[in-house]
Amino acid sequence: MTVFEAILCGAVQGLCEFLPVSSSGHLALLHGIFGFDASGGNLLYDVLLHLGTLAAVLIAFRRDVYELFAAAKSLVGRAFRKSLRRAPLSSGEKMLVLIFASSVPLVLAVLVKDSAEALSSRPRIVGAVMIFNGVMLLLSSLFCKGEKKCVSLELPDALGIGFFQLAAALPGISRSGATVVGGTVFGLSREEAVRFSFLMSVPAIIGANVFSLADAVKDGASVEMLPCAAGVITAAVAGLAAIWLIRKIAKTKNFNIFGIYCILAGTAALIFAK
Repeated sequence: MTVFEAILCGAVQGLCEFLPVSSSGHLALLHGIFGFDASGGNLLYDVLLHLGTLAAVLIAFRRDVYELFAAAKSLVGRAFRKSLRRAPLSSGEKMLVLIFASSVPLVLAVLVKDSAEALSSRPRIVGAVMIFNGVMLLLSSLFCKGEKKCVSLELPDALGIGFFQLAAALPGISRSGATVVGGTVFGLSREEAVRFSFLMSVPAIIGANVFSLADAVKDGASVEMLPCAAGVITAAVAGLAAIWLIRKIAKTKNFNIFGIYCILAGTAALIFAK
């Protein structure tokens, strides 16, 4: 992989991880264009790109992340101080519990991991799934008009959003798109759904890449240092730009433009993919 190709893949990963257009789908199509093998060193490289986007989330939502760490500390303290166990949860503590609940369905992702990776090498199937992703975004804009704040969610709501996130195991389904749609289905405003989506992405990205990294290392995969560094830095910078853009759009507009894009990109993949 050349530095140019690494930067291109990093930009695609960073933008598409947070814009609701499926980073896995775009990387699969990009790998098809360049003739990359979706295993070995390229699998390891994709894992490292995800770490770049994780850095973008931690930077963009550093205040929320700090509050969640503080909440984790206070929740642990409750276990050792009887006087605190019955006290109402703070907003940060409840947010942490909700994020944990939303992550539970990801345990099932292990069952579909191999099948999902096999589908990523079939561009036409990825294209068809991207069309579905686009339709999902359009329908959510029409029918989901929630106004809730994140802390107003209950545990079943968070668990339901987690199942939307599980759908993103399929290449072509956007993780951010699915979770934002899930958030609005369960009554969140678009802006709050985006916030919850990005915060719940932290354990999702870490968990997914622990398994992928283990597989890549087991296979003896390796990457070249310069292209890797260029791609990871590009993914982090592009991720920050995408987060800024999606938060800005969520305040004033719906996500129809992304739905239309996914339908067009998926259709192009069906027509032109080999």
